[in-house]
Amino acid sequence: MNTTSPRIVIYGTGRYGNDVTRMATAKGWQVVAAYNRAGPKVGQDIGRLAGLEEDLGILVQDCDLADYSTLDADIAIVATTDRLADNMDIFERLLTAGVNVLSHNTESYLPWAVDHELASRIHEMATNAGVTFTGGGIWDMSRIWSGILAAAPCIDIESLHHTSRTNLGKSKTVGELAGIGFSHKRFQAELLDERGPIGELYKLIPWHVTQALGYEVTNVVERREPVLFDTPVFASGIGRDIPPGEPAGLRVLVDVSTAEGMTAHAHIELRCCAEGEDDFMRWRVDGDPSSTVHVDRQVGPPGSATSLINRVHDVIAAPSGICEVHKLGPPKHSAKLGSMR
Repeated sequence: MNTTSPRIVIYGTGRYGNDVTRMATAKGWQVVAAYNRAGPKVGQDIGRLAGLEEDLGILVQDCDLADYSTLDADIAIVATTDRLADNMDIFERLLTAGVNVLSHNTESYLPWAVDHELASRIHEMATNAGVTFTGGGIWDMSRIWSGILAAAPCIDIESLHHTSRTNLGKSKTVGELAGIGFSHKRFQAELLDERGPIGELYKLIPWHVTQALGYEVTNVVERREPVLFDTPVFASGIGRDIPPGEPAGLRVLVDVSTAEGMTAHAHIELRCCAEGEDDFMRWRVDGDPSSTVHVDRQVGPPGSATSLINRVHDVIAAPSGICEVHKLGPPKHSAKLGSMR
């Protein structure tokens, strides 16, 4: 495997895949294959599709028709949907071809907690092929490792507390993930009665950090509710004010219990933000001593794509099988690994 200039596969040529393509190319890394579902992207040069002013000589292939048996690459970056079950065909294609997988799909961060049977299949495929499977993206630093590091000074921990605010009001499509502008009836039906597009995803954050700190997780409970304001707040994604009492986003509350008695809690808001409100992630550790880590982050594709780029070498060098990001060590920048044009 080429650990200096890795050969990259892009699976999913949306915003994240295209950002990774541009960044990898700027570092002198070779994109050797690109896949997408059937549609207008298939047959296009990945360089042009990603917004580069040059062809890279790699045409996007139909993911369902491509031949993976001849794939010669070090790592595939998968940026498709969040659910583990929906991506199993993708993982099988890549892992059995002997390619390391760095998956941006949210449930890939902690697959054993999502579905033990599916995780066992992924682990077996990766182990048999001698490659690694890891979930990654912006949560790596902003939510997972920030929590681990917050606990680093402590000799005793009573509880962990994770709070965050993410502005999803700037895009209609993204805002719908959190029910921004929904009626109460629709919100109840699509995001509360059902898990919806992001339900059961954010509980993985305190679960992951608790497990990474060595505690035995015995129970995890997620509750979801609408975020309501007393005054109007403007949602630029839908071009109107959200009036008082109308759902302006989703609040996710999580409680984690452990065999040792330590507890973890999360209060996560995915919503419209009023003027002056910025995205943030915070971990507070109640213990001896108490500790807090606060992260102001750049949300969206750039931060997720750079986080994926910065993990490429770690994943290639990791042991075979499933290797969660907390086992890879703290994330590091890649500024010295090739210049960004």
